[in-house]
Parts: sequence; C-alpha cells; structure tokens
Amino acid sequence: MIDIYNDWILVSSIGLMFAFLFIFEPYGWLIENILTFKPFTCVLCFSFWCSLLLYTYLGENPLYAIYTAFIAELSYRKLVSE
Repeated sequence: MIDIYNDWILVSSIGLMFAFLFIFEPYGWLIENILTFKPFTCVLCFSFWCSLLLYTYLGENPLYAIYTAFIAELSYRKLVSE
C-alpha cells in the first residue's frame, strides 16, 4: 500500500516540476530564442515525453507519464491564470 503512495507522490512531484519549469524565466528565454519547435514549447508534450523516458529508465510503469503530463498541464494553467 505504501508503494502506491510513493508512486503517486513521484508522479505528482515530477508533474509539478515540469509546470514550474515553464514559468522559470531562463527556460522561457530558451524556448523563445533557441528551442522554438513543438515538443519544447508545449507543456503537455514536453512533460509526457521526458517523463516517459524517465520512468522507462527508472523501471517504473511508463503509463505514469500520462498522469504526469496531465498534472503538469493543469498546474501550469493554474499558475499562469493567477
């Protein structure tokens, strides 16, 4: 049972990390000037693909990447709207 909680804490924290990455000013400058193509400018896409690679490397369930991307996108929208 504790493993389930550990996995959800991992998924939520990585999702929040991606949301805060997109409001971080140096990353904003980087995606405006250098990385102007799709996977790096979209919160949902970037968090999905990066977390998919991360979960596969760590040996976790790769389907957690969907939840991570969803949490990142909703958190980002909430952070930007305020």
